[in-house]
Amino acid sequence: MRTLSLIACFVLAPVAVAAGGDIRTYRVHVVAPAEGAAAVTVTATFDSVGERGVAVPVGFPGVTDLTIVDAPAGTVAVPGPVNGQTTVRVTFPAPSAEPTSVTFRFTVPTVFVDTKPAPGERATLPDGSRLLRHTFVNTEALAIGEYRAEFVFPAGSRAHAVRESAPRLRKGEVGPRVRLADLQDGPGARLQVTRLRQGDSASMTVELIPQSRTWAFFAAGALLSVLYLIYFKDLVGKTAA
Repeated sequence: MRTLSLIACFVLAPVAVAAGGDIRTYRVHVVAPAEGAAAVTVTATFDSVGERGVAVPVGFPGVTDLTIVDAPAGTVAVPGPVNGQTTVRVTFPAPSAEPTSVTFRFTVPTVFVDTKPAPGERATLPDGSRLLRHTFVNTEALAIGEYRAEFVFPAGSRAHAVRESAPRLRKGEVGPRVRLADLQDGPGARLQVTRLRQGDSASMTVELIPQSRTWAFFAAGALLSVLYLIYFKDLVGKTAA
């Protein structure tokens, strides 16, 4: 038995060095302007890295202007489609048994869903509302220990409702899955999931409304309050009479 174990170690060791380890943490930071391309920064930390390089799944279509921000000297990152999804192929200069991180940045056309109604159809959202949607699928064999995606809202926008939050919280997890938070660049939303294996996905949809609408709602509420008081006063007067 001991002999078989030693043989297995010698056979599997080169495979492990070539393939590398799982993704320990996966961080995404997105700055979404009201118009134009969104800036996305990804930081992935691997348990170890091998000779073959790794395909990092990316939950965004239309990736352009990819640049490496931080990584071991000689690291190469190339985007491309794999299995119908966008991936970034990262090749490190040398294998390492130690945790290794890479940070790269790219742009995408938009992170908002087109909600304009077709001719003859009614609008499903109030005027000025927008849907920020993100879907990430782990298409690769590498497991992801923790996935966290942060989206900074455009200036002049605020969250009105979280319309989608997936997957459901597992037993023992503390929610919510999607949190509204004050991020480093401004108010935004954070999606966080642990243990994403191949085929697992995470997603969120947040409805945004103009910040100025807050004052409109306040004015409408104040007007309703005044009308209610006038009506209540008249009702009391009639009752007393």
